[in-house]
Amino acid sequence: METLRPQLNLTELRQLRWLLGGLIGLLSAWTVFYMEVDALVVLAVITAVVPVFTFFPRLSRVLPRVFHLLAFPVIVVLFALDIWSTREPLPAMIRLALMLLCYRCIAPRGRREDLQLILLALFVVVVTGVFTVSIAFVAQILLFTAASLALLLVVTLSDARAGGVAPPVKEPRRFLPQLSAAPLPGAEAGWERVSWLELLGRVRAVADVRVVALGGALFGGVVMLSALLFLALPRFEISNEFFLDRLITKSTRTGFSDNVTFQDVVNIQQDSSVALMVDVSDPNAVPGELYWRMLVLDEYSGNGFRVSAGLRSTFQSSREKMHVHTWRGLRNQDDRTVWTLYFQPGVSKYLPLLGGFSRLTFGEPQALLQSSSLRLAQLPVEPAKMVAYRVEGMDTDGMIRDPFFAREGRIRVNESRFGQAAAERGLDPMLDELVPRDVTFLDLGLERPEDVALLQKWVAEIGGPGEGGGEFARRAAAWLQSRHAYSLSMRLSPGEGDPLIRWLNSSEPGHCELFAGGLVMLSRAAGIPARLITGFKGGVWNPVSGSITVRNSDAHAWAEIWDHGLGAWLRSDATPGAQATPGTGLSAGFRSLEFDEGWGARFDGLRVFWYRRIVSFDQDSQMELLRGTKEHIRATLESMRVFIEEKLRAFAAWVRSPWDVSRVAGLVGGLVALLSLVVLWRRAGRGWWMGWRSRRAASHRRDPVRIEASRWLARLERAERGRAGAGPELRAQLEVTRARLLRLRFGAREGWATPAVVFRQAKSVLRSLSRVRR
Repeated sequence: METLRPQLNLTELRQLRWLLGGLIGLLSAWTVFYMEVDALVVLAVITAVVPVFTFFPRLSRVLPRVFHLLAFPVIVVLFALDIWSTREPLPAMIRLALMLLCYRCIAPRGRREDLQLILLALFVVVVTGVFTVSIAFVAQILLFTAASLALLLVVTLSDARAGGVAPPVKEPRRFLPQLSAAPLPGAEAGWERVSWLELLGRVRAVADVRVVALGGALFGGVVMLSALLFLALPRFEISNEFFLDRLITKSTRTGFSDNVTFQDVVNIQQDSSVALMVDVSDPNAVPGELYWRMLVLDEYSGNGFRVSAGLRSTFQSSREKMHVHTWRGLRNQDDRTVWTLYFQPGVSKYLPLLGGFSRLTFGEPQALLQSSSLRLAQLPVEPAKMVAYRVEGMDTDGMIRDPFFAREGRIRVNESRFGQAAAERGLDPMLDELVPRDVTFLDLGLERPEDVALLQKWVAEIGGPGEGGGEFARRAAAWLQSRHAYSLSMRLSPGEGDPLIRWLNSSEPGHCELFAGGLVMLSRAAGIPARLITGFKGGVWNPVSGSITVRNSDAHAWAEIWDHGLGAWLRSDATPGAQATPGTGLSAGFRSLEFDEGWGARFDGLRVFWYRRIVSFDQDSQMELLRGTKEHIRATLESMRVFIEEKLRAFAAWVRSPWDVSRVAGLVGGLVALLSLVVLWRRAGRGWWMGWRSRRAASHRRDPVRIEASRWLARLERAERGRAGAGPELRAQLEVTRARLLRLRFGAREGWATPAVVFRQAKSVLRSLSRVRR
């Protein structure tokens, strides 16, 4: 009789279900890392506890009954306190799902509990998918999908093995139905004592390679089909449709907020994660110095700089969400370079720009606040996911031209807009202290006359205001660098007076904020308008993707000094090692940047490719990709056709060429060699190959010798029907051959005759039977 393939028993199915459940819980919980949600404590507990309970399932039976009785009420209370304290529903719901997920992974589970686990995990994965565009998330969600399908398959097999009846559910309390932990019939005792290596060996033994390959091929086909549909069909922004991004409150990095205290930018520099990825249509148009402006701060507060009410009122908001935004009254038609920026979440709502631009295009409609005088742009709220935007006609010369300030000596404010904003905040816009004043960028903000006197003394040492802001900025930067070295930490001896003035009066090292703030104060004391800028400096060139990568560690602060002769704000960087004012080599190209050729650059290159082809699709780029795919297929088919035609023409030319004795002998020799190989294969090679496969077969059903013997038995049976005229000698040969085939089909390998000889005998008998008349 044929040996059946071994099957997993109920205990082994239960163990496999437990392992897959823990894996699904971990994969879904770890997707929260892609969101800006404060759930580190819950994630740490899940990461530490779930693997232990998964590998040692007997621990789930050790949990006391009171733990199950109190688990759900405690989780509900924690959720209510979370909602009450944070007022953020979606993050609280995610933390609730994580807590339920953790409990479901460590508590005993039955069929219903396994399905609950899948639903909880699916909720977390779907919400994460709305807020992230990470390529790593794609790989993670594929693993999650495969594990979930495997768990559903094992649950189905368990029900079928149990007779098609769902196992009874034992409910500890009527008000806690989710705490049931029904064991599978036949697996009630001892299933927690598991050896995972033995279980995996059993799974490997019972697995049919063909079924696994077919399942993998179907899964891969579904994934490919989904990817093709994703590329071909027009997409809509899920977060905009369901308002999920509004349910998460993002906290802007303090170095890129309206109020920057000393050390805030330095704190950002400790983070080496990617903040910005940049594609440029003409890499040779990359300036030698990249200063990504994000914020202009004018008001000195004693421990840092902040955006005054006057500057805040210069931002004008678009009336509706639009794809395309332009500067009011600004057009830079000469520069045709297109910059595509992929701005990562969790950095700021202020968009990094090199200067003013003529056109800014978003992938989906966005509301935008613009300040034409400051050349800044900001989103209404910090985005919860990556934002892609394209900039055309962007100024890269390091100067911000402002005709109104050149004529009036002040920034024009919008009192009506400020009054509306104050009224929305519940303030009285008519109060004198709330009405924005004209911003001149000359206010020192110092309370002690002694501090002002020190500044004027240092300005005299520098040589006075001189002929213009640029010339004074170079002298002041040199003066600062001669007194202070660069350091990421600031050390000030205790004492009275303003901290920035005390640092200027010392020889202590300082960071970029102190150098920029000192240059601003010195310029204002000299009667030259100045302001502080925060953003990013530089970036590295990624040769894998041909793009620029800017990290949070590139965060920087510098100053902008007004130069009346140029009629523009001039970038001034007093930090040691930097160029005090913009140089002449403004189009040095991408070769002036540092090249990043490490393994991290390869991963970043994949992210840029993902952004280019998947995330930032508009209808035109989708059609471009489809046209490119069609053209690639057409070119491949055309090259195959040309190759075949060339080979056929070469063969025809060979046939038409004159024949001689050597060519005929070569052709005959080749045919004889080919025929010899065929005969050798049929005589010996086929039998050897079949015997080798037979020795490696895992079961009788996959043994090629037994399968071939079964075929010959069926052929002989069909040929024997209706042929009663067969002689005694032929019938004796038929019985001997049938006996040998039955021994090959069902007998032990030790009693076999040579399979190739038996099959040749069967073929001979079959021919003899075919000559006998019916």
